[in-house]
This record gives sequence, structure tokens and C-alpha cells, in this order.
Amino acid sequence: MVLIRRPRDGALLVSEEANPAGELFHRPLGGHVEFGEYALNTVHREFREEIGQALTGVRLAGVLENIFAWGTSTEHEIVFVFTASFADEAAYEIGEQTILDTHGRTRVIWRPPAAVSPPLYPVGVADMAAHGRGP
Repeated sequence: MVLIRRPRDGALLVSEEANPAGELFHRPLGGHVEFGEYALNTVHREFREEIGQALTGVRLAGVLENIFAWGTSTEHEIVFVFTASFADEAAYEIGEQTILDTHGRTRVIWRPPAAVSPPLYPVGVADMAAHGRGP
């Protein structure tokens, strides 16, 4: 996943999603690493696929391990967290959009820096973003 901050106000680019119980949460954009693909290549591919944008200045900020309940199961993920900027400055002015490969089901929005609700996942990413490990 990638932490992208809007330069003019520090808002964080996130997807707005719902868990199986229908509760909203935010999550920085990213995706699954495909077999044989490096995590760095994944973030570039996912941003092209999800919102049609290219990234620049991509740097590894850290790695999070997350174990969480999802519906009736327990999930486990290892998340590579990167920082980056948009290659096209105009992308920062897009107020809201949808992830292209979800057919409009997932909103992409700018989360204000002081927002506490809905929760930001995965656990630990809010601290990474707040402590300057984002652009």
C-alpha cells in the first residue's frame, strides 16, 4: 500500500470500504503482490489499475503484520507500506473517484489529517502516516 499526502492540506489518499458487518473503514490504496512480482512493482501496477495514475518517488516506509477478524474468519496479512507522490500534479485535485476494477463499488477519497473516524487500517498505518513516514 502507498501513503500519498495531498500537499496543500496533508490529506491522505484512502479507499473507503465496508467490512462484512457493513461498518465503514479507510485504507491506503494498494493491492496484492502477484507471484514473482516485487512489492515495489505491485504498487506501480495497482495504482495504474485502480485509479489510472503513475507514481514517482516511491520509497519503502516500513512493513506491517496484521492479524484481524473478517466476518467469521481470521485473516493474516503482511503489508509493505510505501510513500510516494503522483507523477501528475493534477491528480491531487481529484476530490473523489472510484477504483476502476471494482465497477464503482469502492470510493477513493482524501482523508483529512485529523480524522479519527472511520478507522484507518491496517493497524499501525496511522502511526506511520502521522510520524512523518509519509511524503
